[in-house]
Amino acid sequence: MLDLSATHVLMMLLTMLIIIGGGIVSARKVRTAEGFSLNGRKTSASMAAGAIAGASIGGGSTIGTSQLAYTAGISAIWFTLGVGIGLTFLALFLVRPLRESGCETVSQILVRSYGRKTGPVAGVIASLGIFFSCLASVLPAVWMLAEMIRIPLWLSGFLVILLISGYIYFGGMKGAAVSGLLKTGILWSMLVLVGFSAWKGLREIPDPAAAFPGDFWFDIFGRGTASCLENVLSLIVGICCGQTYAQVMFASRDVRSARIGALAAALVSMPVGIPCVMAAMCMKAAHPEISPILALPAFVLEHMSPALAGITLGALMMSLISSVSGLTFGISTMMSRDVLPGLLRLKTDSQILRANRTCVVVVSTGVIIFALTHLDSQVLMWNFLSMSLRGSIFIPLLLALWGCRRMAPVWAIPAMLISAFFAAGADTLLHLSVPPLFVGFAASIVLVVLGMTAGDQVNRLILRTIARFNILVRKGIRRCTQSPQKL
Repeated sequence: MLDLSATHVLMMLLTMLIIIGGGIVSARKVRTAEGFSLNGRKTSASMAAGAIAGASIGGGSTIGTSQLAYTAGISAIWFTLGVGIGLTFLALFLVRPLRESGCETVSQILVRSYGRKTGPVAGVIASLGIFFSCLASVLPAVWMLAEMIRIPLWLSGFLVILLISGYIYFGGMKGAAVSGLLKTGILWSMLVLVGFSAWKGLREIPDPAAAFPGDFWFDIFGRGTASCLENVLSLIVGICCGQTYAQVMFASRDVRSARIGALAAALVSMPVGIPCVMAAMCMKAAHPEISPILALPAFVLEHMSPALAGITLGALMMSLISSVSGLTFGISTMMSRDVLPGLLRLKTDSQILRANRTCVVVVSTGVIIFALTHLDSQVLMWNFLSMSLRGSIFIPLLLALWGCRRMAPVWAIPAMLISAFFAAGADTLLHLSVPPLFVGFAASIVLVVLGMTAGDQVNRLILRTIARFNILVRKGIRRCTQSPQKL
């Protein structure tokens, strides 16, 4: 249990108020859809770094890393290392084509290369992947809030929805960037103190061999080399395909600002896991009975003064809120730009802005409800599932961005859908021992190669088959909706 004093609560609430309030005040003049989602395409390097760090340093990097370290040792560090490597790859190879595309969503890039119908499909697949990534921050946020202020989990979930909405609803991209800068600065300062305290605590363990039985605790590849490298690859893929990170590239002032922002966020993100791992292992040795998901906040309460502990807990809570807010913002942008306009006939700027803000609340609520039904699940499991799903659009997206020889548009949707199916069902449905990301990749590569090599006659045959299938479906729908008298 997390026992908080009045000082703890006061400093925690003050920290959260400063971070959220700073974002809202900075973006109080946002009135247009583009201003909300892209900050008018004038985001500076520092603001880009804040927006990216706000999204990347979340539940997986802090609470999730410490949760895994509590049971697996220092190999948990691969998550934050993977985030840094993924952001570096984004900065070096994808910033220019993303920024110069003039698009607002990842789906729009695919539409340019493969046709209008790929937009909603790519938007839904990417949104589903981001949805699962949101769970990695929502789960520890719900647990922490419920434990700290002694409320039921459902009420904690409701409060988390309010925090997420307050973080992103009013300010959009600009508010997220400013809040991300504030949160990252405060969190980094506090984690330095956490790391120093954990280092002293680990040195004072009387019998490390008894506290950490087995060889895997201090082995960076303790969970297996293949598993660790798969995690890194999945993070690279997920970040490069993530609307949240691409949106910052779209919103940046120029290519240079976007690249510097991504590299700065990478440098900030990589070391975050070190104090989290050390704190979790310190708690494992001293308190092997606690829940792994509470290892980091429990360490903070035990080893820091009430004022500093309150600030740290507030920053940790905001790291969770900022991450899920940034991810939710990505989903809402894709929904309001790529999916809802066709369904709801949205045309005006005010309608799109209203839809974007509404989606923030709806998606946040959906994530909370799903999280409350999976409270005991492993935080990082959802992150890696998310990255695997996003990987289904990775290869088509790279081909579109780099201007390589593209597959025939008729193959784009099957490539994404089949890859997503194999990635999501590799373990649960197909019971394969191969990592889901690799299974989805293999399916995507096969379809992409077929799309590149298939002749015009084959492509026309596929188009005719799809057209006939659509006609049959429409006829079936009309027959089902006709009155019994007409039938």
